[in-house]
Amino acid sequence: MNKNLIETFANHSKWLSSEGESGEQLVLENISSEKLSNEQLQLLTDSILTECIFIDTELNGTDFYHTQMYSCKFGNVLFSKAQFVKSDINDTEFIKAGFECVKFSKAELFDCVFSKCSFIDSSFVNIGIWNTSFNECLFDNIDFEKAYLENIIISNVKFIDPINLDKATKIALNIGSVEKPILLSHEESIDWIKDHSIS
Repeated sequence: MNKNLIETFANHSKWLSSEGESGEQLVLENISSEKLSNEQLQLLTDSILTECIFIDTELNGTDFYHTQMYSCKFGNVLFSKAQFVKSDINDTEFIKAGFECVKFSKAELFDCVFSKCSFIDSSFVNIGIWNTSFNECLFDNIDFEKAYLENIIISNVKFIDPINLDKATKIALNIGSVEKPILLSHEESIDWIKDHSIS
């Protein structure tokens, strides 16, 4: 295993446990998940990830609290009981990712792409999502209380038993495309989700 990575993660562990008094925050660039051990994959809390690639792996229970992601890619990744609380996710792509019992509370997502992903028994409470697309995605038993969704492009999306839709702060869907947008107001978006939900 790469000695530099071992040292980098050891310093991050010190940084976390000392609340920034010692060690150094984890910053990873152009790293593939296959180069990381299971223990390292569990130590991504409050890190900065740029152009990192995670393929064919499980990030079960991983805590991405306050983690910043820029231009990362996740393919065929399972996030079970993971935490994205207060995370900042930008220009990141998720393909065939499964989110089960995941908390996105106070997370902020900008310009992301989700394709063939499933969100099950998860919390979008206080989430903020801007200019993001969801293609062939499933939302099953998701809590939308105080969620803020702005310019969300959706296609071939399924909703099953959405929770607290009427308590969402704002949901603004684009049921068209980038080239030919069909923009819905908050009220129209709520009605559209309800009309297309499966109980």
